[in-house]
Amino acid sequence: MENGEPVLDVKNISKKRGKTPILKDVNFSIGKGEICGFVGRNGAGKTTLMKIITSMLFPNEGEIIICGKNLKTEREEALKNIGAVIETPEMYGYLTGRQNLNYIASMLKDVTKDEIEEAIRYSNLGNKIDEKVKKYSLGMKQRLGLAQALIGDVSLLILDEPTNGLDPLGVVELKNTINTLAKEKGVSVFISSHILSEIESICTKVVFIDNGKIINIQKMDEEPQINNTKNMFINTDLPEKAAEIIKSIPDIELLKVEK
Repeated sequence: MENGEPVLDVKNISKKRGKTPILKDVNFSIGKGEICGFVGRNGAGKTTLMKIITSMLFPNEGEIIICGKNLKTEREEALKNIGAVIETPEMYGYLTGRQNLNYIASMLKDVTKDEIEEAIRYSNLGNKIDEKVKKYSLGMKQRLGLAQALIGDVSLLILDEPTNGLDPLGVVELKNTINTLAKEKGVSVFISSHILSEIESICTKVVFIDNGKIINIQKMDEEPQINNTKNMFINTDLPEKAAEIIKSIPDIELLKVEK
């Protein structure tokens, strides 16, 4: 990947299920160390796009470029740059969290014990890492899923609704971890949610999607917050659609639409 080149470049992605459009000409990019939120209601197309980026699904049109590698023609080289947690993380319940991580590491090349321990530290599982996964809550599985995604030389971390199952402290710890990964290691993060307020404080920009179409890409206001209130100004060609999504978000005190 050349300097200045996007870590993730999504180009003209469209996807249909039968004759029904799921994604419609989706375009955006994510730079090195950038934290990009992906916000839309349930069923808007968030998980479908993430599955396409991780090669779990294939698009009908368009291409995905990861660290300069075309996902279609250089699949293995592209995917080795990604760590992802899509929907509920898959893991072996009869093994401990640590054993699950060791198993994954054994399938990769040159993963050291120190790298595994670092992934465990980022998960904030503490002593729970040595308990069997079948005893884990959903939130603990999300934490272990994050550790799994971080094993290996990851340039892009993809997190699909990662706050599901986390208590308020867990959400704060996750945000701190994401900030650390971006600032200290230069990891780019693509994180989805249907609740903007859960992720906006850590994002450098947010991509809004509705009915499979990107309705806005907004760089977050970096002005200091006053009285814990943050203002965000959104320019979009579809103000009614944007307003409909924003109205569903908790803690929105004032919404003004200007045409």
